Amino acid sequence: MLRHYFTTALRNLVRNRFYTVITVTGLAVGIASVFFIVQYLNLELSYDHFHENADNIYRIAWINTNAQTRTPHPMAQAMVQDFPEVESAVSLSPLWGPGLTKEIFSIRNPQKDVRYDESNVLAVDSTFFKVFSFQVIRGDAKTVLKNPGGILLSESTAIKYFGTIEVVGKQLEVNKENNLVQILGVFKDVPQASHFHFDILVPMIRLKLEDPDDEYYTWKDFGHYNYVRLKPGTDARALESKLLDWSRKYVNYRDEELRWLKENHYGFELQPITSIHLQSHLRWELEPNGNIAYVYLMAAAALLILVVGAVNFVNLNMAQAFERMKEIGIRKSLGAFRQQLGFQFLGESVLVTSLALVIAVLFIEIAAPVLQSLTGRVFSVSQGTFISLLSMGLIVALVAGIYPSLILSASKPALILKNNFGQHQGISVRKLFIVFQFVASMTLISASVIISQQIDYWQNKELGFKPEEVVVLPIKDRSMNKRIEELRTELLKINGVSGVSATSNIPGKSYNQNPIYASQHPEEIRDASEAMIDVDYLKVMNMTLTEGRGFLRNNPADSDGFILNETAVNQLGIKNPVGKEIVWERDGPILKGPIIGVVKDFHFQSLHEPLRPLLMRLEGRYNFAVIKMKTTDFETAIKSIEKTWRKFDDHFRFEFSFLDSQLNQLYQEEHGMVRVLNIFSLLGVGIASMGLLGIAALAFRTRTKEVSMRKVLGASLPNLIVLLLKDFTRLVLIAVALAVPLVWWVMDRWLQNFSYRIKISPMVFVVTGLSLVLIAWITLSFLTIKTARVNPAETLKSE
Repeated sequence: MLRHYFTTALRNLVRNRFYTVITVTGLAVGIASVFFIVQYLNLELSYDHFHENADNIYRIAWINTNAQTRTPHPMAQAMVQDFPEVESAVSLSPLWGPGLTKEIFSIRNPQKDVRYDESNVLAVDSTFFKVFSFQVIRGDAKTVLKNPGGILLSESTAIKYFGTIEVVGKQLEVNKENNLVQILGVFKDVPQASHFHFDILVPMIRLKLEDPDDEYYTWKDFGHYNYVRLKPGTDARALESKLLDWSRKYVNYRDEELRWLKENHYGFELQPITSIHLQSHLRWELEPNGNIAYVYLMAAAALLILVVGAVNFVNLNMAQAFERMKEIGIRKSLGAFRQQLGFQFLGESVLVTSLALVIAVLFIEIAAPVLQSLTGRVFSVSQGTFISLLSMGLIVALVAGIYPSLILSASKPALILKNNFGQHQGISVRKLFIVFQFVASMTLISASVIISQQIDYWQNKELGFKPEEVVVLPIKDRSMNKRIEELRTELLKINGVSGVSATSNIPGKSYNQNPIYASQHPEEIRDASEAMIDVDYLKVMNMTLTEGRGFLRNNPADSDGFILNETAVNQLGIKNPVGKEIVWERDGPILKGPIIGVVKDFHFQSLHEPLRPLLMRLEGRYNFAVIKMKTTDFETAIKSIEKTWRKFDDHFRFEFSFLDSQLNQLYQEEHGMVRVLNIFSLLGVGIASMGLLGIAALAFRTRTKEVSMRKVLGASLPNLIVLLLKDFTRLVLIAVALAVPLVWWVMDRWLQNFSYRIKISPMVFVVTGLSLVLIAWITLSFLTIKTARVNPAETLKSE
């Protein structure tokens, strides 16, 4: 019996191979598309879940009007001592250079003379491996971080320097000869799905011993990343509510400050580690995080594409089923049972789905490398994924086959054979499905266009400085800070170099922040980002002063002064700011000095963020040299710059980057998102168009005699084309009308996440809607013209 079902199903598929190709291809593309999106979603939603009992791990954040991720170093262990519900805790921090920029170390294997620059270095408490489940594969995880005399390497870093992971007890040279550190252990590489990564671990106790009196390790400095592991069953929110009052034991809050914090529901917050990647966007995140809004967007895209492919399958299956009503009537008249007919339709659906699954796997294998290069994600078909694909196909097959198997197999043979079994209900359902498919297509295309427009807006917005033709070189050797003038003189001799400067921070990177206030208005205190610059920085970056002047060379008094941006002046409430004294509560002794200039606001952070107060100071603690180029021969100029640079630093590896390229990296996630959405939008439209083509072919076949009669009565070819396209055009326009308010509402909510955003233009929907209509016309053009040019004599000769 099963063999008979299979043979009959295969004959029907071969007989209707045009519809079989459309159905199988549309379903295969839909399944493959969903596979890629689900793989992306699985990774985004899996961040930090690899830790044992990850639901019990929390990061301590400080929440106020300028919320941040960093809290005092002693807080972690104080919570273990004072709260029995805290099982263990750890404090950690990258090794910072000036301006909260990661320090770069030159590390060498003296035995093999293998040298690399490393910045991905983390200082951690000895309890690090009690809180986190990073796997130590060489050394003792319980004791290895208690030894101040060494470091730990990741597996790949150990292999990079030694060619093996058997490195415990060996030594590496750091920055200069004879500065040797011992390797204490090796840990597995940090998984991709971690909200922070590191290649080298340094025991925190080593840094404390080097400078035990540094305020950085006290309650006075909110400068470390603190994590706690709570005991199972602990109410994290209840513990969180105790922290502000408890911290008075260690932090000297003023009564009015504490009252203000409580009134505004500010204070310490326990962030679940598993939510950080997608839901935390605080100041000083260890790494750029993802965005839960993009997860929702991609999940919606996956659902739409799968449903479009499945609807396409169901729609064509229904249409062909109605075409086979006489076959059903004859078979029932000859004694076929309803159950047998039902199994027949389900068998055909399963066969089509099986073919689609095979082709989907082929699509996945072909497309995976392309999408991997576009998104940076690794796509692979695991056993679990294959089972998921099979389950998805089975569900689609059941849904697609259940309608004809239940409805048509239950019909009465007499009604079918008399053509009295109405198809109007089936036609209405098919029209509804076509509308849904184009609603989905309109949604995907419009969303892609709006995201593209937002990215274009970011990339073309006036930033307040000129990033074009600016080359950035990291200063790795701190001794170069004393030779900046000499370096500038040498670099300016190079053809194509028009300006040279130095700074602790560059736009788009992290900035340190400390409180500032005007001496006359100490109540108006604000957190200000800070940059140490040299005298030519504003000129090289093409920044504009709105009041006062810039720093002057050979003017010692300027070392006490400040340049503020307009936002800082406005928030501090200073009128006529030049010459007014401000107080800077920096790391270290508090400084006072006059405002000597006000720079026009410029975007020194991503355009995801609003403009914030910024303070600039003339101080020789630099992390970057900034070179303004004016040449068409960049390759030759860069070679000359490298040759000159090596006269000042022949120890570290020479590196450079273009500032405008660095700024574009700030929107990398959106770029990846729009590329993926563009691909899947096109696929969605393609699937919908194939479905439209299949349904139109069936519809036009039933109207052949009507067209012939109209031709006999004098209808022209254009009139017949309009007649045939009219109904389908109406369906596409209805889909556009239904999709517009949905897309407008969703994308407007998405845009609200950004401080600088576009306004959605109605032209997006006009152009997209007309494009869909045009695509529908092109899709139907061949069938329409073929049907309209039918020969009435051939069609009506049997009448």
